[in-house]
Amino acid sequence: MPGHWEPAGAGVGYVQSTPAPTRMSSTPFTDLTETLARAGAVSGAAECHGTVCGALSAGMDGDDAWLAHLMDEASGTDAALKTCRRELLALRDMSRRLLQAGTLEFTPLLPDDETGLAERTAALGEWCQGFLYGLGLAGERLKLDALADEAGEVLRDMGQIAQAGFEGDADSDEDEAAYTEIVEYVRVGVQLLYEELQPASMPPSGTLH
Repeated sequence: MPGHWEPAGAGVGYVQSTPAPTRMSSTPFTDLTETLARAGAVSGAAECHGTVCGALSAGMDGDDAWLAHLMDEASGTDAALKTCRRELLALRDMSRRLLQAGTLEFTPLLPDDETGLAERTAALGEWCQGFLYGLGLAGERLKLDALADEAGEVLRDMGQIAQAGFEGDADSDEDEAAYTEIVEYVRVGVQLLYEELQPASMPPSGTLH
């Protein structure tokens, strides 16, 4: 039985409905990856979450364009496709709640630290690509050139991160530290962009800490 998304106090809030004894290291990322694979979806888990968050920031989450994009060319069975759509919609709802809370509990959905740095770096790039795509769904309605300096800089940096890759034969402490710093930058930056673009959705006291 697949997992579902619900408040879990922090992070992306993924809760496993029932234990999966055959899986030794189930994480939110691997759970969504498996759901997408069963549905035959082309997009990976990181790109999906990035697209969801971009659509949320653009105010386009009520439109089904982001979901249609993520499910485009999916070739799974009807049951697998239905499950995947349900999981993606639940992911959207949970991500919206975390971003609206404004308490920095939001975090990008990425592979855990046991995954190789090259794979994590690639996933972070895919996350940023997805975010930029989701943001772009608003088209000209979203005046990105009018963003405050800090928010505009975050957006430009995410474009560079989306194209970055890992160079090197082995993971080093310096590389790990750099990756952690970039993930944190993206995490805080997305919250900043959301609050800049969707101020009406924030609670009166919602501020970055």
